Amino acid sequence: MDSGLNRKRSFLFIRFHPWLKRFSLLLSCFILVFSASSARETHLTILFTNDHRGQVDPLPSTDPSQPVGGVTRRASLIKKIVAEVGPSKVLLVDSGGMFTGTAFSDLTSGEADCAAYQLMQYDAVGLGPHDFDYGKKTLVEYRKIFRIPWVSANTVVRNNFQNFMRPYILKYAGVRVGMIGFSNPDTPALTRRDNISGLIFNPPGASAQGLHSILKKDADFFIALSQLGVEGDRKLAKDNPFLHVIIGGYSRTLLDKPIVETKADGSLAGPLIVQAGSQGLYLGRLDLTVEGHHDPKTKKEEYFVRDYKYQLIPITSDLPDDPAMAALLERYKAKLKSKPLEEVLATVTGDLTESSGGDSLIGETTADALRKAAQTEVALVNNGFFNPVFKSGELTREVLYGLCPADSEITIMDVPGTFLRKALEASAEKRGQEGFLQISGLKAQKEGEELKILVGQEPLNDRRKYLVAVNDFLAEGNGGYDSFQRVKSRRKIHTSLRDLLEEALKEKSQIGPADLEKRWSLP
Repeated sequence: MDSGLNRKRSFLFIRFHPWLKRFSLLLSCFILVFSASSARETHLTILFTNDHRGQVDPLPSTDPSQPVGGVTRRASLIKKIVAEVGPSKVLLVDSGGMFTGTAFSDLTSGEADCAAYQLMQYDAVGLGPHDFDYGKKTLVEYRKIFRIPWVSANTVVRNNFQNFMRPYILKYAGVRVGMIGFSNPDTPALTRRDNISGLIFNPPGASAQGLHSILKKDADFFIALSQLGVEGDRKLAKDNPFLHVIIGGYSRTLLDKPIVETKADGSLAGPLIVQAGSQGLYLGRLDLTVEGHHDPKTKKEEYFVRDYKYQLIPITSDLPDDPAMAALLERYKAKLKSKPLEEVLATVTGDLTESSGGDSLIGETTADALRKAAQTEVALVNNGFFNPVFKSGELTREVLYGLCPADSEITIMDVPGTFLRKALEASAEKRGQEGFLQISGLKAQKEGEELKILVGQEPLNDRRKYLVAVNDFLAEGNGGYDSFQRVKSRRKIHTSLRDLLEEALKEKSQIGPADLEKRWSLP
């Protein structure tokens, strides 16, 4: 009986074997098709900029191959790429640093920049330290007027711990994308404190982890818009592997290829870190092949970057101007006729910003203008107030705003002699650095280990107080001059230090090496 049954089974198997063979082949094909369909692939193009710094106009250049920037050409290039790729597959983002750096931007208090970004239709914009230079109220107003999509996950209001700006923006571009902003936690030391009063800038790490737990329900792909600098971005990437792309900023680094960790098989082990220099000289382009797989444990799609192509596209003079953008800028320029950018303030016959010996022409001129306006015994301005972008020639108003990109108001203080001595001794160790002090009403000479200081014609007296005028950076105790912050007897003058310098230059009309007194004598 058993043998009969075995024969029956054998018979049946032999009889239906051709059918089973065909079924097996069909089943194999179905499994292959099902496996392929379980991996969902999409293509995404990210266009990005960072640290625009008010550069709405192109930079001057005689070499047509060199990037010059300018939002009229940037806008036309963006439109061209969007038309090629398709608007549903493109994200346009900026990591922050929109304001401060040019006369055009500053004379419109950043309004021209916001209007330009609105016209280019940015999807998300990070929040950099100098984006607060016109005050937090201005930011709130511009967000409403121009609908600028600023994001910052780690900038919160002290009173209620709510986000000052939205922490992230969600957008569908073939995959659900979360764009998260991370501001620089050192912002309080990089802009005037009254610009950010009532705000807290938290470390980005905790904000990132907290947002991931919230956002993972609504987003599959994560982009960070960072104002942390390249090294900060490396740490952000290491601590937050859920991120897919980090659009960097603040350090103004021109990354010719992404920074990314890879596994042994060549696949990506972390987010791509990219950055496009500054001033809109390049438009970054990142074309991604994004692949999603269904995770049976989480019961959701898990996405990763399978392949990418990276470009930094130079904005050169041969690119066409976008007519709508050109018309927008002309409207703003028409409002500036009372202060034309091309007006020559003075002719400079020597190196205006050279300060290897300590003093500089621009430094002494500014400190003198400050002391004269404030009517004090002493005036101090730190080197970081100046941007050494100009040496000699015709100094126009536009050049001046590049020389002093972050304007300052004035504080007058009754400074104890001991505090003043300590500040000058600290300055002597910072020669050539941003914290070095340009001085007026003082002379300082280093003899051995001792620094001899004269206030006017008299030696500095540690026991008396001196009337001292300083810029905001020093008044707030930045740059290692924390003793100034402890001075209680003070009053603020709401006068632009840059305007004082402009008037001083116009009065001189010509300035050169003979005007440099060299008030510092350092070995």
